Amino acid sequence: MYTITLDNASANDVAVGIIKRRVNGWNRTVLDGDYMHVRCAAHIINLIVDSGLKEMHESICAIRNAIRYIRLSTARLEKFVMCVSKEKIEFKGKLILDCSIRWNSTYKMLHVALKCQKGFERYEEEDDKYIVHFQEDEGGKKKVGPPSTLDWNNARIFVNFLQSFYDVTLKFSATNSVSVNCFYNEICELHNQLNQLNESDDILLSKMVSNMKLKFDKYWGNPENINLLMFLAIVLDPRYKMEYVKFSLKFFYDAQTVTRVTLLIEQTLNRLYVVYGGGLKLKDNASDESAKFNAAGSSHQRRTFLSNFIKHQEEHSVLESCNEVEKYLGDENVSPLTPSFDILLWWKVNSTKYNILAMIVRDVLAVPVSSVASEQAFSTGGRILDPYRSSLNPKTVNYLICTQSWLKGANEGVSLEVAEEEEDAELGLPRNLILCCFTIFLI
Repeated sequence: MYTITLDNASANDVAVGIIKRRVNGWNRTVLDGDYMHVRCAAHIINLIVDSGLKEMHESICAIRNAIRYIRLSTARLEKFVMCVSKEKIEFKGKLILDCSIRWNSTYKMLHVALKCQKGFERYEEEDDKYIVHFQEDEGGKKKVGPPSTLDWNNARIFVNFLQSFYDVTLKFSATNSVSVNCFYNEICELHNQLNQLNESDDILLSKMVSNMKLKFDKYWGNPENINLLMFLAIVLDPRYKMEYVKFSLKFFYDAQTVTRVTLLIEQTLNRLYVVYGGGLKLKDNASDESAKFNAAGSSHQRRTFLSNFIKHQEEHSVLESCNEVEKYLGDENVSPLTPSFDILLWWKVNSTKYNILAMIVRDVLAVPVSSVASEQAFSTGGRILDPYRSSLNPKTVNYLICTQSWLKGANEGVSLEVAEEEEDAELGLPRNLILCCFTIFLI
């Protein structure tokens, strides 16, 4: 077993510890399972963004309530479409109502609403009941809304700022492309962006970023808290290698931390190289062969010289093989600006040149950095097995899910848009169910 990708629930730490002890007993782990636990990157980004949303709660609520009011009636929707048309807004989509606990759905809701801002303003003029609706009490409290100019400006700041977080989440949740090699590069970009915006003159943005940076530092602020396989993935990307890791670490951390983390990465890569057959395996073979000849040489001393020659030959092969890591790191990098670079194809072409490293890459690049895909699978089952279709044959359900997956095969990643009704349809599984991704290799 190579890795398990889980969210950040504390119970998962205990579960990974139990699994690690069991699997270590079977001698089926890599590096004694030291890097088995991979924390879901999409879940961490979700926590980071949620900490910033608190500063914009009222502005988001005002726009959400306006959308909810319009969506409650077909007549209101038709009037709103007319308002959008009169304002000559080129938009053919529909208003989205978010799930308040999913920041990405809130982002998409605001992204669409901002395109129709003038439509909302015109609708306020043409619907007399619109303003009255927000003046009514709801549970003893005045309803938030309608959205003011300040609310729209806040929403625009929010959307522009979180565009990068949304794009990164899509990359991390991709299922048809390698995602682990882009992990470290993307969090460096986010780290840099947070550092710059933390000094913004905009009070709201500065406060929002300050809260997000605290959460970011909790999980990724210390490089030693990041699974080392994430660093290895970027080192094994021929566009970056160790040079990029050293450069980025120096940009954010002190020299002592850079030296410590760099040394740890190099040691881990060398340990993996040994596990995958580099050095020790050849050395053991050399010892076995020399032992055979030494045993025979006890009665025929003339064979001792031949035994020494074979030992020398094997040790020379070991020395050349051990240089494979140094050779890769010393070779010229591929340009980071190479268009449509395919890391899998590059390693396939160069697998004869770096035989053992190619085996390591095959397994490291398969590590999922997000558990979104597995969670999506459970949600898919819940949408197929609903109260009106609860008697489907297990094989039929299997066929339906596989067909859906094949039809969506051309997509780059998993859709993150989750509707409220999809949440309610989830197979009746408990909320604390551990959803995870396993990467298993036998070597």
